[in-house]
Amino acid sequence: MNSTFRKIAALTLGALAFALLACSDINSSWEVKGGGYIKYTYNGEGPYTIELAKNDVEPPFYVNNSHHYFYFCTRLEESKRGDQISLMVNNPQTGKNLPPVDRASLNGRYQYVTWMREEFSSEAPLIPDSSYIRFDEIIGDSLWTARLELYFKDCRTGACIDTLPPIHISGRLRYWVPESER
Repeated sequence: MNSTFRKIAALTLGALAFALLACSDINSSWEVKGGGYIKYTYNGEGPYTIELAKNDVEPPFYVNNSHHYFYFCTRLEESKRGDQISLMVNNPQTGKNLPPVDRASLNGRYQYVTWMREEFSSEAPLIPDSSYIRFDEIIGDSLWTARLELYFKDCRTGACIDTLPPIHISGRLRYWVPESER
């Protein structure tokens, strides 16, 4: 009986230690610190994932801004493929296929604001007629979730070639606003 009690006690202590270790990092999650990811396919291949840090995304009417757009730009070093995506959408709302903003006036000059670097190449502009983002969940002070269907020119050779088929990105965006900024 003593042997059985020791085995049960050892198993209980082991399970408790495992549970404590599993929860030790709970306050460093995206839900608390902010951030998220884009999980996507590239011309049907993948999936690939690029993590988003809390400062990679600008939701509308967030902390110190009063703009009406949702914007993100991934960091090149977060992609194993060497992909980077920048995207802006005006007046985000759930349940609608929203066209991304392809160009906007920044510092008095029109520039591409939605673009993609494919495999460390130069920035490829969006093909706006075929592309959309569809937010299916917006909890304005905490969570943004959307489906991405984006088409970009093929610029992998260093120049954008209109006769090549477009690059198709299909995927999901999920971003949590930092708990301290809600």
